[in-house]
Amino acid sequence: MWHYIKFELKNTVGYSLAMIVGGLLPLMLAIGNYHATPDPIANQALAKGLFATLLPMIPLGLVILPFTIAFGRDTTDGVTDRLVLFGYSLAKQLIAKFVSVFILVNIITVIYCLTLLHILPLPNLSILSMINIFTSISILSLSLYLLAFTIAQVFQGFHLIQGVAMVFYFGIAFLTGSMGTFQLPSTIESVMQWIPFSIFRETLKAHWATGFLSDMQSQWFKMIVFLFITVVLFCLAQYYRYAKRHMSSLRILIK
Repeated sequence: MWHYIKFELKNTVGYSLAMIVGGLLPLMLAIGNYHATPDPIANQALAKGLFATLLPMIPLGLVILPFTIAFGRDTTDGVTDRLVLFGYSLAKQLIAKFVSVFILVNIITVIYCLTLLHILPLPNLSILSMINIFTSISILSLSLYLLAFTIAQVFQGFHLIQGVAMVFYFGIAFLTGSMGTFQLPSTIESVMQWIPFSIFRETLKAHWATGFLSDMQSQWFKMIVFLFITVVLFCLAQYYRYAKRHMSSLRILIK
């Protein structure tokens, strides 16, 4: 199993799209959008805002776009079914792929934090805030991973899956404020509150050096709700996949 995990990790690192949109892009946007002023307080506030705003782009960029496309390609080409014949069940494939995602996302997050804490005028993070960052990034990674797999299972055809993945990536990025702030209808804003990018950013900025767990309860509640929603979607996709195969088998028997 560990050899398969290493194989998936090498594939992920070698996937240039993932490394650009999830690894390089958030870091470059944070550095490129920072402009120092004579006011050190304003500089620190801007640095914290950029750091918090672009941090969720790491799991979004490393998971939702490249892995949805990769799932779709593997499913379309029959790679998933062939791996089952070699003893790697779908569950094992999912676990191996997620472990590789988890490792890569956390490595990129460490690089992101160390680089920006060194370059930008950021105050030191409290231990609790650091725990919050990596816990939240891990939950987001798992949630987006389940969403990626759901998309790849529901939609058919590589190009369609690729198009849907891009819509989800840019849609989440724009609607959650990762690529600018927009005035949205109240209904859309209410729905987007349950994609916990915004509350994660606000909690991180407001409690940068906090030592109180109670300050983060609301954020973690929304993280868990978002994870639960993606688990439900994942289960529905599995049922859809099973039902579709069952119907195909029935058609063959009838013929």
